[in-house]
Amino acid sequence: MGVAEWYGGITRSGSSGSYSYNTISGRGNLPVNFVSFWDATRFVNWLHNGQPIGDQNAGTTEGGAYTLTPGGIAHNTVTRNANWRWAVTSEDEWYKAAYHQPAGAGGDSDNYWLYPTSSNTISTAQANYDNVVRDLTPVGSYGANFYGTFDMGGNVWEMSEAIIGGSFRSLRGGSWTQSDSEGIFLRADHRDIVFPEYASNNVGFRVTQVPAPGSVALMVIGGLAAARRRR
Repeated sequence: MGVAEWYGGITRSGSSGSYSYNTISGRGNLPVNFVSFWDATRFVNWLHNGQPIGDQNAGTTEGGAYTLTPGGIAHNTVTRNANWRWAVTSEDEWYKAAYHQPAGAGGDSDNYWLYPTSSNTISTAQANYDNVVRDLTPVGSYGANFYGTFDMGGNVWEMSEAIIGGSFRSLRGGSWTQSDSEGIFLRADHRDIVFPEYASNNVGFRVTQVPAPGSVALMVIGGLAAARRRR
């Protein structure tokens, strides 16, 4: 979960079976980090199951949008269940929300921008990357894109549920930490990969919800914005 001096935002206290978690003062509106893909799936299972409060059990976190098996989870076997209500974004969902804007609505001629800032060029005035800020920035610090989502470039890499090479999950969007003066990691043609167990100060995730037929909301932890589901 991270600690403040390592650019995290949550502290844990107590003992196994009765842990409690608290947001570090002044960091409550930063994107979540120090989470693995399995942390992300358990979080969306909790959302899917109605966001219950109090003590939680396997019925809250191990089933719902994703079925997580006891005793170890194979990297390439966990995918979204058909009845999902919340989920970790698919790569298609993430890509469309980040880069798509119809040409008829002011977008590029092929309906997709190169950067998730509604543009084909990038600067550190538009996103938190290249280690210029040297920390996370609050959700919404930069302008929204066409679908109203924020911070899809920089801040933290965002995991998607896409399985890459049998053992990895997809990463998109770049982060605040890398030396990346040209913004290459933020581009539409760049993808990175991560083991699902991996957690770091520059990796987070975005979730998608089905609130009503024909619409889907995308949310980074700490900020909410609307977007459509498919490319």
